[in-house]
Amino acid sequence: MDIDKEMDIDQRDEEIWRMRREGVPLSQIATRFELSSTRVQQIYNQRQKRLEDFHKWPPLKRMLPARVQNILTGVFGSEEIFCSPGKLASLGPEVFYKWRNMGRKGVKQLVDALESLGFCVSENVTMAHPQNLIFLKIGRAILREYFEYYVENSLDDAEYIPTVRVIIEGMAKGMESYGMGRPYSHELAEKLKGFNRQLCQNLWVKQAKGDESQANGEKESEEAKKIFDYIYKYGKDPR
Repeated sequence: MDIDKEMDIDQRDEEIWRMRREGVPLSQIATRFELSSTRVQQIYNQRQKRLEDFHKWPPLKRMLPARVQNILTGVFGSEEIFCSPGKLASLGPEVFYKWRNMGRKGVKQLVDALESLGFCVSENVTMAHPQNLIFLKIGRAILREYFEYYVENSLDDAEYIPTVRVIIEGMAKGMESYGMGRPYSHELAEKLKGFNRQLCQNLWVKQAKGDESQANGEKESEEAKKIFDYIYKYGKDPR
């Protein structure tokens, strides 16, 4: 039981859903987590519905755990806030911390999600040198526009990702030409690569088909990461 006491609510609910899906009796799950069988069934049903609706959600909502989703919905009064990540990013972490039950972990999860979507949440949280932030914002804007072009025109991944690398390396070299050292240009390149990788992961997970992919996007997300990194490095699709 000690290991279960260390779980947060999201981890507990995920484990309950997994165990029930594998056929573990309600009574056994209830005993393990010190819950009633009725409550276990409610948690399972809620989790199942969330997974069935997952592909319909805005990207920001898909990236956030249920607890943070509920906090945001409570603060803003509706789920429309998930369609306005720019509005959230403009508030900054100092505001996030004021929300009841948000906590340090919740703030980090929200900031990481917004950052991965291309929104700089705070002027001092993303880059080691203040001037880097300018290049980061410009690079993200360029990459986001090209990503939209890639989606709209159904470009081949092996054509799109190498071009992304050229754009990123060009930004890094341009940064060095302004007198910024290689460590800073390397940081910029890694940040931009991570940003574009996350865009692709979000898209590829959304496109994943089948009940298993709807049940758990982590497997698809990890596979998408590996494919992106491979094409980025070698210029060809491993599939």
